[in-house]
Amino acid sequence: MEDKRKGDADMYWKVAGVLAPILAVGVIGAGMWGYQENQEKNSVLIKAENQYQRAFHNLNYHMDKLQDELGKTIAVNSRQQLTPSLTNVWRLAYSAQNDVGQLPLTLMPFNETEKFLANVADFSYQTAVRDLDKQPLTDKEYKTLQTLYRHSKDMQGQLQTVQTAILDKQLRWMDVETALATEEKKQDNVIIDGLKVVDNSVGRYKDVDFGSGIGSLNTSRKLKIQSIKGTPISAEEAKRKALAFAKLKPEQIKEAKVVDNGNGRDYQSFSVHIVRKDNSAPINVDVAKKGGQVVWMLDERKIDGRKLGIEEAKRHADAYLNERGYRSMEAVSYSEYENLAVFTYAYRQGNVRVYPDTITVKVALDKGNISGFQSESYVLNHKARVLPKPKITEAQARKKVNAGLKVEEARLAVIEDERGQEVFSYEFYGGFDKDRYRIYINALTGEEVKAEKIKAHAL
Repeated sequence: MEDKRKGDADMYWKVAGVLAPILAVGVIGAGMWGYQENQEKNSVLIKAENQYQRAFHNLNYHMDKLQDELGKTIAVNSRQQLTPSLTNVWRLAYSAQNDVGQLPLTLMPFNETEKFLANVADFSYQTAVRDLDKQPLTDKEYKTLQTLYRHSKDMQGQLQTVQTAILDKQLRWMDVETALATEEKKQDNVIIDGLKVVDNSVGRYKDVDFGSGIGSLNTSRKLKIQSIKGTPISAEEAKRKALAFAKLKPEQIKEAKVVDNGNGRDYQSFSVHIVRKDNSAPINVDVAKKGGQVVWMLDERKIDGRKLGIEEAKRHADAYLNERGYRSMEAVSYSEYENLAVFTYAYRQGNVRVYPDTITVKVALDKGNISGFQSESYVLNHKARVLPKPKITEAQARKKVNAGLKVEEARLAVIEDERGQEVFSYEFYGGFDKDRYRIYINALTGEEVKAEKIKAHAL
């Protein structure tokens, strides 16, 4: 018996001697894999956070420069100096609008600020392009510039306060969208509260006289909102539409809470917060009151790494739109962040790409499910259009494009200019040095409408 126990002990230590290194390697390997995955995730989160931080930093920068340029328009006394300053005011106000659009503020009303910037851009543009020798600034227009200078100074001060708080308290923009979409929006959030102060202050700027014909962007948006088709829906109907959009049955739902967003937006909507019985992450859906179209969706599920490529992710996005009745949508670009592929789709009418009618779809790159959806532009703009025939050929339009641009693609497109007016154009996509651009030439007049530097990947 003694010999048997000794033999068993020897066998144990032999096996242990073999398995211990293997187990150690396994533990170390698992630790390294987990560490690497965590590092990759943190890297993506940092990249997305930096994008938001950069957008807000740019907003502060452009507002600071806008204030300076408005000051110059008051100080200068000649057309040669005034026209460039007014042009810079237009450019900076337009840039500030673009900065606001890059912030995660989908559910937070910021329309007073956007409307103000649109009016500043419109006023300065219309003033800059006229012949100031024949039509110099009136006393009323000078007073408007002085008022805009004063208000831009106030706005910049308030935005700087928010920026300081973000830096001092190390706040994260990545938390803002989630806070807005969930019950956390009822709690304090320094960024959200700070921007609400800015927007409320701008809403009280009633002393600005922009004159007749100004505010075309805002007017255009109001007309689009008024033209949304359909009848008003109830909260219960909004819940049904949200569940149908999410492809969920009532028996799968633990709770579906509906909140009336009231008059916070320039169009009214319901927010539906869906909790499923299987305890998976909540889904948030916004439904327009008029017509009942879904304008926004966010699935809060945590994305576990990346397993899918862009082509496979696009197939999931294509299927998602088709299953929900969005036809003739063409993916035009994509970007990647936080283990997400974000696809932008534009409506296609015949051989014409209609850019105002856009939808954005976010695909989780671990399982391919749709984690985000945004269709506000589509809802506000989509309609039956009677498109004219081009009055110039593609070859004639191409001659209007800078010869330094290596054109790779050309097509007909409907776009919106800086004043919100639709323009039937030729689109030329190509590269110059290491950058990518889209150049638009009016298909009826041959004039250049605008040029865009492309940050996303074209499709």
